[in-house]
Amino acid sequence: MTTSVWTPPPADETALADWLRARDPIERAPGGGGWHVFGYREVKEVLANHGAFSNAVVRPVPDDSPMRLYREGNLTWMDPPRHRQLRALVSQVFTPRYVAGLEPMIHETVETFLTGIRRNAEVSFVREFASPVVATVIARMVGIPGNGLRLFQEWSQALLALADPGAEQNGLQTVLTKTQIAEAFLHRFIAKRRAAPADDLTSGLIAAEVDGERLGDDEIAGLVALLMSTGQAATLTLVNAIIVLARHPQSLAMLQTRPELLNSAIDEVMRYRSETTRVERKTTRDVVVGGHEIPAGQTVSVWIAAANRDPRVFDGPDVFDIERSTNPHIAFGHGIHYCLGAPLARVEIRIALRRLLDSTVDFAVDPAGTRLLDPRLMFGASEAAVRFDWKEEQ
Repeated sequence: MTTSVWTPPPADETALADWLRARDPIERAPGGGGWHVFGYREVKEVLANHGAFSNAVVRPVPDDSPMRLYREGNLTWMDPPRHRQLRALVSQVFTPRYVAGLEPMIHETVETFLTGIRRNAEVSFVREFASPVVATVIARMVGIPGNGLRLFQEWSQALLALADPGAEQNGLQTVLTKTQIAEAFLHRFIAKRRAAPADDLTSGLIAAEVDGERLGDDEIAGLVALLMSTGQAATLTLVNAIIVLARHPQSLAMLQTRPELLNSAIDEVMRYRSETTRVERKTTRDVVVGGHEIPAGQTVSVWIAAANRDPRVFDGPDVFDIERSTNPHIAFGHGIHYCLGAPLARVEIRIALRRLLDSTVDFAVDPAGTRLLDPRLMFGASEAAVRFDWKEEQ
């Protein structure tokens, strides 16, 4: 039975961390507030049971809405059997070997934007580095020509601002406008690739075939939109790494002298400051989790950020430890909806963070120039003012 007193989740990061720490593994909010799953084992159980916990929780999108771009081909909001069929088609192209082959392009992209900020004492980190690096990598991977790169960068920044509580009131309208432009651009581009294939992801998706089935234009465009939206995980993990390392100077100093800790440090950033705070599911039938019977038709909030700090799994869960020996975090999800772009995100984050560490003596984040996102949705920042102490260029 639930023992903690239910209160609504607060919007302040520190207060939310305290709120999550006080929660039982599973709770039911009063007044139709749905069910909430906080424990690590319980969260994994829910995410693994796609039969009882549906991921199709988003309201239908009207055909005349620009948001229809996120409807077709969006694995995130899809249940089997269509999810399985579509993922099989995408996985035929988006393989670990394919992602590994992107490393030279990712290095080049990182160097381009690093060169652009190296002489600046203070950098708008998201706008000038993290967001354009990620958006440009995705655009180049998809095969978008140079004249489309700026559109992808603007589209990426608009998507990120949706979770910014301090964003302008017209934030959603900006996303709708950029999405409408992007959809028209993508359909023209896909038509060109059907006529003249090239060595890029779009051409690979056009050619992919499983059991005689191929992807349609709407689904390919939707998959690109999915890459753009989920690609924000890499953007946010980069800015989260800068924020956390700036707050833990001993860890930063250790990482600069012990580069072999980089992968461990990235995993610890993901665990300690999980980019995705929670995801939603809906029960398709009565189901028992952690001793609680959840009836069919119930909304279930699955708190990734709480699971990644479960003291039953992580020693010293509130300690940022880049030498953590075991770190089975689930920042990229679990089960059939494990993030398809996780291997790409890891490569982007590793290369970008390594080059930043190699190029700097120290850095600090200015709170006055930093806009944190609503932590009830995402941990991260839509902008971070970072003061870099750059090394002399060799």
